[in-house]
Amino acid sequence: MFHSDYKHITDRLPDSLVKRAYQSLLIHSKNPVPLEMISGKSGRIESYLRHKLEVYENSLNRKCKSMAQTKLLRSRSWPECNVFPASPAIYVTDNRTQTVNISCDHEEENNCQVMNELKVFRQHLLDYNKRTFEKFMQDIEKEYRERITANKRLRCEVENLKMQVQEAEKKLASIKSDSIH
Repeated sequence: MFHSDYKHITDRLPDSLVKRAYQSLLIHSKNPVPLEMISGKSGRIESYLRHKLEVYENSLNRKCKSMAQTKLLRSRSWPECNVFPASPAIYVTDNRTQTVNISCDHEEENNCQVMNELKVFRQHLLDYNKRTFEKFMQDIEKEYRERITANKRLRCEVENLKMQVQEAEKKLASIKSDSIH
């Protein structure tokens, strides 16, 4: 069914959810996944299975919390007896009509959540880089400005030396012309 590298994920899911995930990938309305890709190793498949596992574990956690709260409420409400009022039973049959839409909604929700988390992460990274490298960049900028100033000063000195050389050449030329005459 799925690649053996995903065994650590599929072992934590009930067989029914593994089969349903397999079927959902095959018949996905917007973007069906080829059988070779499902049984092969793929980042898309792994992330899908991880998502299924996360949803499953979250639902288990919610059930555990709600059961604990129910027990707590019942123990507070009827401390004198062990008989609990019967809750109405609702039977639902699975005709698999909404499976594709639900997975699409989850996919869109996940994409939206990932994008928001990426924005937050990007901002944290920018802030971290600013704090970390701000002093470093200021030092580099200061050194750059000092070099520019030193270069300008050296250019001025070179220009002054050129003018002095030209004046010396003129004096030599005039002395030479005077000595010839």
